[in-house]
Amino acid sequence: MHTFRTSNELMGKIHRGMRRFYEYQMKKYNITPPQFEVLISLWSEDGLVLSELSKRLSRDGPTITGIIDRMEKKELVRRERSTRDRRIIQVYLSEKALEMKEALVHLQQTAGSDIINDFTQEDLKMLESLLSKLLANIEQKIIPRMNHHK
Repeated sequence: MHTFRTSNELMGKIHRGMRRFYEYQMKKYNITPPQFEVLISLWSEDGLVLSELSKRLSRDGPTITGIIDRMEKKELVRRERSTRDRRIIQVYLSEKALEMKEALVHLQQTAGSDIINDFTQEDLKMLESLLSKLLANIEQKIIPRMNHHK
């Protein structure tokens, strides 16, 4: 009988396997997987407000601030105060980060293709649907419990 425990174990193995792969690959570029997530977000929309970046990556304020601090030291990003509202901090990519984009996106796309190469379109639709349901349940039922117990 297939149980939540079996599904949970599979999700854990998938997460750990991909995390190990990305950590290994990212070492070549002297970045971490969370820093890669920031780069992906900024490659699609440079100049994001720090709080929006935090929301998109599901990271709390202090965590995203630490990630950005370390990326600034590596000269991958820079922070700038908004000219319209000095309280707002925007994050911009450096030339160094822009130069990394092609290689890192290719790496991500190749890994993604390898993972799903024997899936049908129907399989992918079903997988995306199930994962979306899982995420919605986590956001609607699990995370509120965490916030309630603070």
